[in-house]
Amino acid sequence: MKEQGSGLFLSTRLAVALVGFFGCVTIYSLRSDLNFAIVCMVNDTAINAENGDDEKKSECSNDVTEKDDEDEVEGDLMWSKRQQGYVISSFYWGYIFTQVLGGELSTRFGARIVIGLAVLLSAVATLFCPVAAYANVYVFLCLRVIIGLVQGVIYPAFHTLWSKWAPPLERGLLVSICYAGNQIGVTISMPISAALCKYGFDGGWPSVYYFFGTLGILWSILWFFYVSDSPETHKFIGNSETNYIHSKLGTRQHHSTRKVPWMAMLKSKAFWGLWFGHFAADWGAYMMMSSLPTFLNDVLDLDLNSMGAIAAAPYIAYFLVINIAGYMTDLVRSMNLLSTTTTRKAAMIIAMGGEAGFLVATGYCGCSDKNLIIVFITLGVGLSGFAYAGYVVNYLDIAGELAGPLVGIGNSLTCVAGIAGPIVVGWITGSVTEWRIVFWITGIILVCGTAVFVVFAKGELEPWARNDDDDKQVADSSSEKANFDEKNSYSTELYTKA
Repeated sequence: MKEQGSGLFLSTRLAVALVGFFGCVTIYSLRSDLNFAIVCMVNDTAINAENGDDEKKSECSNDVTEKDDEDEVEGDLMWSKRQQGYVISSFYWGYIFTQVLGGELSTRFGARIVIGLAVLLSAVATLFCPVAAYANVYVFLCLRVIIGLVQGVIYPAFHTLWSKWAPPLERGLLVSICYAGNQIGVTISMPISAALCKYGFDGGWPSVYYFFGTLGILWSILWFFYVSDSPETHKFIGNSETNYIHSKLGTRQHHSTRKVPWMAMLKSKAFWGLWFGHFAADWGAYMMMSSLPTFLNDVLDLDLNSMGAIAAAPYIAYFLVINIAGYMTDLVRSMNLLSTTTTRKAAMIIAMGGEAGFLVATGYCGCSDKNLIIVFITLGVGLSGFAYAGYVVNYLDIAGELAGPLVGIGNSLTCVAGIAGPIVVGWITGSVTEWRIVFWITGIILVCGTAVFVVFAKGELEPWARNDDDDKQVADSSSEKANFDEKNSYSTELYTKA
């Protein structure tokens, strides 16, 4: 391969971020395929009749849209609303237990093998979801728990990977590009699931799991072929780029064997401030990701095609905001306009404050305000993308190459949001008034979590995370001047392509 310099454009580290981006698309598709497919899997008409209701009713059914019979897709599974809530949350029952393990495994064995195997195994398990669903609701639930267990190691491992690949003043951009795939995964899974539910083979909804399971297997092959744990072990990277990354990080390969200072981590105020912000952001993200199709179906009574397109819109906005926020915050830091700490806090205020305000406002919209509801949800979810330039990157700021284990702890704690949110929604009968309560709970959690983050968060490497070479990294992150326009480091074209 052509020898590469320090510029980000056309660099190997950018290519790794793009492979990671498609990986996150795949990972979130495997995670969220159920959230839409369950609308097609369950026979709501039969369930309502069994409960004494003649037909499925929606508070807004007369105001929003008239459904044609051909737009109705009724499944053949008799799962109650409560069972559906448990099934949707079951992924996180497993997800919570392997977060810390993911950080430990990636620190010890490398992120490449941990991420690749996790995606491959969860993809294979997804292929068996239709068989499990037809067998019994609890068999399906157990399989989703297993998928959660396997995927729990992935994001701590990604942070371990980026601790070795991302120079301090490129973290916001590279991590944002990689993790922006999460939102695209949710975005594409909804309309694809809608189409497969209606036109897919083997009865419609089973093809949703076959499609995304196959996608996961194909991506894992690409991952193992191209990605390495660090620049020095990559097959295609040039020496000049390797030297550039190491000059900015001040790290050596043998640091991967360092012991994790668990007690020092848990005593850190910066960590707990970060965790509260992480929990709040995840509550909002998990609530919307798992419950938005249900809200559109049960409350607004949208037809299948409209629901797929409308449910995807907020995550398109989310994707755009993540990349814009990554660029803006790195640029602000590189120009010394704001410190790293202030930048992270400002990003969280914009993200969580904006989401809280628009979700609460959604709860006060009436059935005649369908378009306004869609706009509010899109703006709320979209603005929350600033959190990726806030708490997500802050793990790397304060923990460096120990970010993987730290993310493992944080994700374990925040899985409570993924478990509790769908269960809460599962107890709701579907009226706008009851959804208003859900939006208020979410808004309060978002504001409180952000307040704690603003008080305690820091933007510099914590003492317990430093090694002999990290004095240089601390100096770089606090005082290095910007030359990001050099060699297209932060070209606008990058965001267009991302």
